[in-house]
Amino acid sequence: MKLILFLVFIGLFNVSKAQYFHTGQDPASLKWRQINTENFQVIFPDYYEKQAQKLAAIMETVYEKGGQTLNYQPKKISVILHTQTVKSNGLVAWAPKRSEFYTIPHQGIYAQDWIEQLAIHEFRHVVQIDKVNSELPKIIKILLGEQGTALVFGSYLPWWFIEGDAVISETALSNYGRGRFPSFLMEHKALAVERGNYKYDKAYNGSYKNYVPNHYQLGYYMVGKLREKYGADLWNSVINRVGTKPFSLTPFNKALKEKTGFTKVKLYNYVFENLKNEWIEEDKTFQPNAFEIISPKNKTYSNYKYNHLINDSTIISYRTALNQIPSFVKLNFSGNEKKIEVPGIIFNESVNYRDELMVWSEQVPDARWQHSGKSYIRLLNIETNQKQTVYPEFTAFAPSVSPDKSKIVVVESNFSSEYFISVYQISDGKLLYRFQTGNNNYFFSPEWLTEKEVVFVVLMREGKRLAKINLENNQFEIIFDKDLGEIKNLKPIDNNLYFVSSYSGKNSLYRLNLDEKSVHRIYESRFGIESPAFSPNGKNLILSDYAADGFRLIKLDTNQLKLRNINNIEKSKYALAEELAKQEPGVINFSTPDTIQYESEKYSKVKHLLNFHSWAPAVVDADSYEITPGVSVISQNKLGTAMLNLGYEWNLTEKTGSFYGLYSYQGWYPIFDFEISSGNSASQYILIEQTKNSSGQVVAQDTLLKRFTWIETDFGANVRIPLDFSIGKFKRFLQPEVKYDFTKYTHNPSTPEKFLEGSFQSVTYRIYFQQLIRKSVQDVYPNFGFVIDGLYRHSPFGTTDLGSLILGQSYFYFPGIKQNHGIRLFGGVQNKESAGTISFSDIIRYPRGWGKINTNFIYSLASDYKLPVFYPEWSLGSLVYLQRVNASLFADYAYLNANIYKEGKVVDTFNKNISSFGIELSGNANFLRFYAPVEIGFRASYLPEKQNVYFDFLFSIDFNSL
Repeated sequence: MKLILFLVFIGLFNVSKAQYFHTGQDPASLKWRQINTENFQVIFPDYYEKQAQKLAAIMETVYEKGGQTLNYQPKKISVILHTQTVKSNGLVAWAPKRSEFYTIPHQGIYAQDWIEQLAIHEFRHVVQIDKVNSELPKIIKILLGEQGTALVFGSYLPWWFIEGDAVISETALSNYGRGRFPSFLMEHKALAVERGNYKYDKAYNGSYKNYVPNHYQLGYYMVGKLREKYGADLWNSVINRVGTKPFSLTPFNKALKEKTGFTKVKLYNYVFENLKNEWIEEDKTFQPNAFEIISPKNKTYSNYKYNHLINDSTIISYRTALNQIPSFVKLNFSGNEKKIEVPGIIFNESVNYRDELMVWSEQVPDARWQHSGKSYIRLLNIETNQKQTVYPEFTAFAPSVSPDKSKIVVVESNFSSEYFISVYQISDGKLLYRFQTGNNNYFFSPEWLTEKEVVFVVLMREGKRLAKINLENNQFEIIFDKDLGEIKNLKPIDNNLYFVSSYSGKNSLYRLNLDEKSVHRIYESRFGIESPAFSPNGKNLILSDYAADGFRLIKLDTNQLKLRNINNIEKSKYALAEELAKQEPGVINFSTPDTIQYESEKYSKVKHLLNFHSWAPAVVDADSYEITPGVSVISQNKLGTAMLNLGYEWNLTEKTGSFYGLYSYQGWYPIFDFEISSGNSASQYILIEQTKNSSGQVVAQDTLLKRFTWIETDFGANVRIPLDFSIGKFKRFLQPEVKYDFTKYTHNPSTPEKFLEGSFQSVTYRIYFQQLIRKSVQDVYPNFGFVIDGLYRHSPFGTTDLGSLILGQSYFYFPGIKQNHGIRLFGGVQNKESAGTISFSDIIRYPRGWGKINTNFIYSLASDYKLPVFYPEWSLGSLVYLQRVNASLFADYAYLNANIYKEGKVVDTFNKNISSFGIELSGNANFLRFYAPVEIGFRASYLPEKQNVYFDFLFSIDFNSL
């Protein structure tokens, strides 16, 4: 029973989060249209009509085959297209029910149109969730609405199944997919061969200590291998059980065990033990070339990629690690390493070099709109440290500097999903050239052959092909018309084009002779390579070579390379992918969607502000972790701009109830938040009853605690502008805010005459700014940064003057003594001017362990030193998985001045110093294998002025990880 209650507890908070789960907003200037097909409502910006028509046809094509192995065809769903974001992604959410597509493709996609990829993968999620929804007992949907489905789906189906099943769909229903993507498959293989498999809890919930392949990779193997053994209908039966038996303790596990004899843990052990044995046998046959590891041996998983030799012995590489934020580093062949630049967030496969020049494409968010953004092209001269930025017209990827260092070529994608090879002048950012194919093919990895020719990878219906364009006459040519699998990292040298290809089932290095049109493999590694770089003298080849500890740098002698003609190499078949494909109705044919035309119409933002999707016989407050009896009804529009929560809440302590309403509109540049509540509140007062005799003498006296109620009405209106100015290595956020609050107290028959009556009104002006350096996985605090928060509150209206309050407070972050340790300092000052005996409550933080009092003036200081103590990675069955233990030493101090009251009047003031110091111990853990991690622990505070020790319970859930 306790386990069920805990599941409900976790689930309700998951639901409360989902009540307002939105991914952000698109620019307010966008005008929207919609296409309604039989099974989809596609909502899109008005300029995206052509591509939306194509997407609608693609979705209907996928609908015919995408759910057959789960034996289900879902009900109609909305698909919202975000066309201006710099992210490349897709999602399906319930409560409210919709799918969202981020339409700009990235450089790491496999050899299929990006929208087609999204359609297959995300539609499979629609099938999964709607199938659970169709099987649920009606009582859940009656009581909870759409959030009931979200609760059951999120509580019982593990992420590895959800994503693994979708990866199988994208693989088995196409000729490509991640199941045929060596870089997707190699991480578990390297781990199993070199280290052995992790335990299930670590493999599923992750680790701060080691890199763990994600649940897409984990799920592909677990779902796929069981489908291979038992057939596709197995998982259909498991989902049916989850939907029909949501009140059972572990419906997923029970269904899995009934059908196969495996629990989730036993299934993981079975699948990966067999894979490990298979991979070890395969590894025994591998004969490597001689190479030298030149990157330093790191304590944590680290990757060195995007390599360049600026001379015969000095390497520039892009390093990522669990314990450091990404940076460009300079290394020599002895492994000595020096950090030279910390960039912003770099697009995938978008770093390049020309002699001493580095160039990369960096993501820059829009200041206000989360579904908008841009890219900057950054250049850095390694020798002079001179920096320059080019601002491309569209979202730009994969920049490359021309041989004369005056131009850069990029792949561009505009908001209408039109793809270009574009050339910009470095000196002034002027657009010099732009090329688009007649079929609007997508491009990858452009490189300069000469000042007049650019070579690149182009995505055709048949797969990826090597091609070139003449910038003078616009002549486009396929230079090698054969399927080479995945192709990237092009390096033209003399009359040869070097590139990385997955042709043999591993990412290996190949060479194309541009005259003879012959291709040879020149290096195959144990698991996979990337980012080739040749020394200027041509003697050394540097590669990023994957191993269990990440991509390391290896050096090879070019004279020792063994060439093998591609005609003598067997193209990889990907046995699991092929077996899974046999279980599907066949590869989806997308060759006809362009011929279909649907009727489209305006999508009115005003008419679609309300979308009631969920309700509950309870009120959940995720901020205070409180669940109270009542009724709540939730609305969120499909564009994620308008949220409404209405309800009635019963206070168990006071035994009173109140109606409430919360509304937030986020579709304009300022965000408008409103909240209102009205109902009874209750308290108690001490009543002394005396019995007197005929002479007036008191002969008996009783002290009674008498309950009384009053009517309280609250209204709040808030205007704020959240602005994201993040750039480079810093996350910057600014939010100015103005809030109006109104409270009215009305007496009823039980209210004492002297109790407050009338209205209290206040206006608050606040400005908040933060600049924090990005954190690594193992950092407990940002290494550098600060937060500044200023606030002024007063009461210019109403029957009661509460005076004014002014507050200024700041946090400062610094690195600790050792790596990943952190120091946080706090300082704040607050001053209040009171017009009477009633004033605003204190806002400033107090020393830990002390309760707040009503002050006139206070300044407060605090310091924390926090560190990760160790990474136990302990599991107690399915109950808890403890990933990390943290400790924090703290010391707090405050000086305050407050009033002394006598008979309701201020008669004097007093000054006081208060302080505390102590320790916080906490653990990052996952309970019941719930994917969102919990930080749980306690705080011990010693208060010298009281000579007492106080203990506090610490608890938080990181929903951002979902």
